[in-house]
Amino acid sequence: MSKVKVINPIIHVPSFKEYSIDGTTLAKKILALGFTLPVYLLDSIYYYTDLEGWGNILWDLTFNVNLGKPEKFDCDNYSLKAMSECAERYGLNTLGLVIGNIPEGRHAFNILFHGDGFMFHEPNSGFGYGGLFEIGENNYVGEWVII
Repeated sequence: MSKVKVINPIIHVPSFKEYSIDGTTLAKKILALGFTLPVYLLDSIYYYTDLEGWGNILWDLTFNVNLGKPEKFDCDNYSLKAMSECAERYGLNTLGLVIGNIPEGRHAFNILFHGDGFMFHEPNSGFGYGGLFEIGENNYVGEWVII
């Protein structure tokens, strides 16, 4: 069952299954992918949903390209906004910030944990590959993860 959360603006919160994983286990999984955790972990317990659940909420964590302002609100800001709003609105803290590279150069985007593994998320709807995709697709190469 979905619910309505009273925050400004009022949003509809779709239903999704919630699971948890301890931080040490999640860190081992991230490190096994070859990423670096420059500040290790920000929480000791992590909450996530499955791919169906992520599919129900990622539309709300993919933002309009018109938000972008070069050097003022760009890729890192989109990624941090998605990460923060995911935790605030949905109580899920497994949407992390990734710093890495794409063919155009240095880039920030998101990574999410869905129980069976990880996927990348591009939070800028106007940035070529907006949305959810497998790690390794679209020439996105992650290096550092903050989660």
